[in-house]
Amino acid sequence: MTGPGRRPAETWPVVAPRGRRARRYRLEPEYHDAVTEPSKRGRRPGRPRDERNSERRRSELVAAAYRVFTTKGYALATAADIAAEVGVGYGTFYNYFDSKRAILDDVLDYGIDRFFTEVASEILEPDVGGSELSLDAVLRIWSDAVDRMCRIAEDEPSLFRVLLFESTGIDDELDSRLLGLSGLTASAISRFLDRAVEAGALRRDLDTTELAWVLLALTMPPLLRTIQGFGPQQRRRYRETVRAVLEPGLRTCSNDELTGEDG
Repeated sequence: MTGPGRRPAETWPVVAPRGRRARRYRLEPEYHDAVTEPSKRGRRPGRPRDERNSERRRSELVAAAYRVFTTKGYALATAADIAAEVGVGYGTFYNYFDSKRAILDDVLDYGIDRFFTEVASEILEPDVGGSELSLDAVLRIWSDAVDRMCRIAEDEPSLFRVLLFESTGIDDELDSRLLGLSGLTASAISRFLDRAVEAGALRRDLDTTELAWVLLALTMPPLLRTIQGFGPQQRRRYRETVRAVLEPGLRTCSNDELTGEDG
């Protein structure tokens, strides 16, 4: 919701694979812990932190776990499978991670970073917006985000297999983290919509918090249909239909229209 009732947000670093700099995005405090805190799991206190190749080996294990989880499935995968994918003994795996569950946090970190970097970056970057922002630009940014997400699902279906299927239902901690990711995304969309309202691109009476959840929900059907094998033509028709439905309701109204007066 825009206005004085809106809770202030802080700028938090969104988790990134170790060895890479985390991007910083504006994040509602209630979502921060759920998304970022579990990534602290899996660091063994006794593991040397100053070895020349330790981070490279850790990254190799995470990449291998990503491949194994998305091809064999998390439930059937073992630490030995992950180690074999890298070509090392499974004892090496336990030098870096306590368990298969621990490395899943790093795999999820990778998926989250990919999502924000490649799908939602135009919404999340703080310099998006300004007086030039229009209703057409808002709808284009949403449409482009949907298209990027679907192209990733076509080119690398394993990414969304991790985020949507392999990571769910394992334990309450991970479920909470995935729900926090949804909240983070909706919060970022809402703040982007606030800027659009301030720029005069959207109606001022809109509840941007609820609208953010609506737009987030509208991204799911084309993603799931892409995973099922639907192609670009179906996605284009879907985006055009959503735009035709949303545009009249989002367009800036005159004062008379808002009050219901005939003029």
